[in-house]
Amino acid sequence: MKKDEHLKYCKKVAEVLGYDRLHNLDKLQSQSLNNQLNDLIEEHDYIVETVTDDEIIGRYRLVTEHIYPSDFIKMREIIIK
Repeated sequence: MKKDEHLKYCKKVAEVLGYDRLHNLDKLQSQSLNNQLNDLIEEHDYIVETVTDDEIIGRYRLVTEHIYPSDFIKMREIIIK
């Protein structure tokens, strides 16, 4: 993906998800979301304009509600300590 397209995609993701959602992720959630968003843009042949807000939110929800839900993150923190 070209640098300008990558920046455009990052801006779109930031606008859709907002500061709080993006900055309140655990490291595992953040890594998983990054992977999901990379897969998403790849599915769209790197054309940012074809990625919908709902798809971005869907990937966020997939990560934060199903792959690494908050309860999992809390239990992980308890076990690690």
